[in-house]
Amino acid sequence: MTDQLQQKIDQIKEELQVDFIALALSTVDERTKVRVIRWQYVAGNTNQNYKRIRLQVGKGIGGIVWRTGRAFQATKLQKQPEKLVELPITRMEKLETIVAFPVVETGEVKGVFLLGYRSETDVTEAFLAVAKDKANELVVYL
Repeated sequence: MTDQLQQKIDQIKEELQVDFIALALSTVDERTKVRVIRWQYVAGNTNQNYKRIRLQVGKGIGGIVWRTGRAFQATKLQKQPEKLVELPITRMEKLETIVAFPVVETGEVKGVFLLGYRSETDVTEAFLAVAKDKANELVVYL
């Protein structure tokens, strides 16, 4: 299933013409019993630093979307040092504009789907609708 999921991520990146795409999933640390969110499937990355990011619920893009169950959108990120600290994936991948959606199954967040551009980009309502549909398509892989 992991190969299929990576192929789907790659396909969505091409379809939506975004610079970066990622899916975060969570595990519960056996020792601490704390939920840890990690970017596990990516396309368009410039380095492997995303693998080091460990988020908790409520922290970073993945954690915020996981906690709220709502979409998250931000732009002009490289001009906001405080955001670059709070949102490490944007700093590591030099993302300027992002949108993220929860991947929800039966009312429970199963993942976080992130789309990003390395340049300032106007995100239209039509794009948001298509991107949300793509997030919903990922449920069958989880």
